[in-house]
Amino acid sequence: MARRLGNLPFPSPIHGRLCGHPRSHRMSGYVGDQLWQQRPPLRVTMRSVTAQLKEPARLVTTDADIRRVLLSCLGLLHGDPQHDLIIEEFGCKSARVDVAVVNGSLHAYEIKSDSDSLARLSSQIEAYQAVFEYVTLIVGERLLAGARNIVPKSWGLQKAGFTNGKVVLRQLRKPTFNRAQNPLALAKMLWKREAIAVLRKYDHRDLTARNTAVEVSQAVASLIPTRDLTQEVRLAIKARGGSGFPKRLAQDGDLYTTGSIARVSRPSDLDWLLSPQYQNHPD
Repeated sequence: MARRLGNLPFPSPIHGRLCGHPRSHRMSGYVGDQLWQQRPPLRVTMRSVTAQLKEPARLVTTDADIRRVLLSCLGLLHGDPQHDLIIEEFGCKSARVDVAVVNGSLHAYEIKSDSDSLARLSSQIEAYQAVFEYVTLIVGERLLAGARNIVPKSWGLQKAGFTNGKVVLRQLRKPTFNRAQNPLALAKMLWKREAIAVLRKYDHRDLTARNTAVEVSQAVASLIPTRDLTQEVRLAIKARGGSGFPKRLAQDGDLYTTGSIARVSRPSDLDWLLSPQYQNHPD
């Protein structure tokens, strides 16, 4: 049996063990006729035990933690309801960005907390690069190194961590203008009726409502300069009150809008509800 010193076990040479370690550890001694070896006893002090007990558990950020702080910051920076539109879960093509700001530019904010993974980031990069002028990634410390190696250099980067028990966002890199926008992806952000109106605004009147949504989107992408098209997309989204890329379904070989996949918060102005709900009305 091990003798005890206070509340700490003290090795006995008869027991042949030290703190539960087997006899293979080195310190010579005899038990009967057998020679056993064991290391010298470790020095355990009350100070070292107390230090281990007081070591705090590492706090882990979540999407909800970061989103709450991000929305608060964006509300302070972009609080003009006549100019700024902040949208959660904004849909663009095959992905949904966590938060989008639509005002004088299209700016996407993607959140990757310590509780997330980077598994979908590559596909999200492709979707966001096609539509947004600026993109910022907010990432927890656990994923920071991996995210740095994946995101484009034009993306802004912020680190989310805890300071005095509160989530703090620290800017590591400012976003720069994205020069990889895709005109067709931008054109598909417009509903069919909106796209036809844009074509007519720029004196292109060959296409009408009789053309398919695909034909109209392709015409917009090829005929409208990207800078002007981005502006038209911003105006259309704000006129709708924030709906993002519309969910599409096939109908008799055509495409039509069944509704927005973005959550809209527009309590004071409901005129956007009169926007067309279908890109191409089914017969």
